[in-house]
Amino acid sequence: MGKAQRQAALGFLITAVLVLSFLAMLVAVVMASLPVFAGAATASYAADLALHSSASSTLDRLRDSRFGLTIRFLIRQFLLLALCGSIGDLDSFVIQMTSVGLLLLFFLQLVYGALLKRVKSERAALPFTTRGLDMDALGIRRLPHPFLMDKYVRKTLHLDIPLVGGALATVGTGRWEFVTFGAIATVWFAAVAVLVLVPGARNALVLPTPDDAIGELNWQLAQYRPQVALYFTFAAVSRDFMYQVNMWLEALESLELRPIIVLRERATLRFLDATSVPVVCVPKAEYLARVEMPELRVTLYPGNAGKNVHMLQRHEVKHVFIGHGDSDKLASSNRVSKVFDEIWVAGRAGRDRYERIKHAVTAHQIVEVGRPQLMPLERWSGSVSQDVPTVIYAPTWEGWTDDACYTSVIPSGERLIRTLLADERKLRIIYKPHPLTGTRSPAAAAAHRRIISLLQEDNAARFGRKVLDSKAAARQLARIDKKLAALQERGVRSRYPDLTEEDRTIRIRKLRDQAGALHWDSLPVDAHQVVTERVPTLYDCFNHSDMLIGDMSSVVSDFVATRKPYAIFNLDGLPDDEFRNEQRTAYASYLIDAECNGLETALTAMFSRDQDVMAPYREQLKDYLLGPDNPPSSYRFARAATDLYLRGLRDFPIEYPPPPEAITPPDAPEPDRQPHRIA
Repeated sequence: MGKAQRQAALGFLITAVLVLSFLAMLVAVVMASLPVFAGAATASYAADLALHSSASSTLDRLRDSRFGLTIRFLIRQFLLLALCGSIGDLDSFVIQMTSVGLLLLFFLQLVYGALLKRVKSERAALPFTTRGLDMDALGIRRLPHPFLMDKYVRKTLHLDIPLVGGALATVGTGRWEFVTFGAIATVWFAAVAVLVLVPGARNALVLPTPDDAIGELNWQLAQYRPQVALYFTFAAVSRDFMYQVNMWLEALESLELRPIIVLRERATLRFLDATSVPVVCVPKAEYLARVEMPELRVTLYPGNAGKNVHMLQRHEVKHVFIGHGDSDKLASSNRVSKVFDEIWVAGRAGRDRYERIKHAVTAHQIVEVGRPQLMPLERWSGSVSQDVPTVIYAPTWEGWTDDACYTSVIPSGERLIRTLLADERKLRIIYKPHPLTGTRSPAAAAAHRRIISLLQEDNAARFGRKVLDSKAAARQLARIDKKLAALQERGVRSRYPDLTEEDRTIRIRKLRDQAGALHWDSLPVDAHQVVTERVPTLYDCFNHSDMLIGDMSSVVSDFVATRKPYAIFNLDGLPDDEFRNEQRTAYASYLIDAECNGLETALTAMFSRDQDVMAPYREQLKDYLLGPDNPPSSYRFARAATDLYLRGLRDFPIEYPPPPEAITPPDAPEPDRQPHRIA
């Protein structure tokens, strides 16, 4: 049983205990049994605590089933009153005191929740959120302590424990002191919580007016003078969409222009990776229109979304669609891209995709800039370079609709893994699915789980659980995760409030490199890997593999940069020539059908250079898909941004332009040259 299965089983067990405890309390009321009720109530509190501590997905199911946290506490309290009435009588002192105590607790909980709701709503009404800009002049004060805000509903609900315990003790002994002091303790703790919260809440509500806030932001931007922006919206749907921004951060940092990141949903800031580039998040279009960036002449868009129009309205800015990976999917050649001044693609293949769309974009709108993200990839040596021959299976996801479903996970993923595991050459498999796999299709989610189970079971059979669950490595990774979490936390929770974003970024990336190295070293060299977290990265997996099996996606296009053999699923059963003609990334690939026919040919090519008939075609395809190696793509990307910025200046001169010598495009650098900033 794998880790995910163990967690699911634990969640099911705790939920069963929780549900049974409530049924037992109901039975205890009918039987007028105090011991049964007391035991069941204790079990329900313990199960609730365990369920929340494990962060089980069962919590969402319980809430959707009208059995959420607040309802569970209310039911337990009503059952307590019913028990008191069944053992004593409805006019008894214990019922009266318990009722008064619960009503006062309920009132104080409402006050507490209302205060926090007011704080959150007022703070959310601020025109923007920033990172990397000094906004201290606005005098925005800190939120109340995290202990008072985090999971406050659960914390305040548990304040009923003294009252519940006192009421049960009074029912059992007949002594009025227990319920009285229990009620006093419950109400006292709740009142103290409200009194402690009030000063922090009042402090947090001292906020600038929107006009003052926008004015200060514009003053800060006037000091920084951003010249190029990366604009992104839509990621609030899921944290997994933020890879579309995060993949461009290092390329943005290396530009010769002064960059800035503009986001539209506050939730995206939590998932934005560490970067030294200043960030401004402006949710409302009316406030974005008032943000002044007079020297901004280039805006880069990694995604197509409706709210792009709020930035596209800036007529003095050159708007560029850079996408989030080149592939043969329809999304990589969308007619909507016609609204942009330029479309930056990796190589000739991207240009051809757009040119096939009649009357969509013109040839001069398309600029080939390469893929700066691929610089760390290691090139193939011509033979198996890993200690154990390694195949990475990196399928795409099921897409938004069935028409855009290119994934091999559903029809062929399980069959592929079984075939690879049965191979007599003892392969290592790295399974690296798209982060959105299974989010739309239950069939994809089920196939994904079966693939993971197959790999985990094979690992366990060969190495045993103890070898795979290295406690020493787990402790080291836990320490690194703790350091990363501390570095990524900002605001009142931050342990490093004075750390600059540049220093923070350096530390975070260094720790991630350590975590990646530890990941590979912590398991046997021939153990299969299931990679669903951010560490190790996709490109790190590329460097630890000898061949890729994938679908029609940008993952395949990126892998071509390694020149290693790769195979693509031809799920529709088209003739090879026809499939390669339709999917340009398949030009140099070995093809596998839905039954995994063709897999042996691809594996043979990985083991034998003489049998690798696609090797020369991969060289051709690399230049076609990703452009030439020299000048390096990092330079071509930076040069394209600089050239477009200069054209923007010519079309819309700024009031105080920088000196002409400071914006002259440099000659092509050597591959190891570091770019400089335009003043």
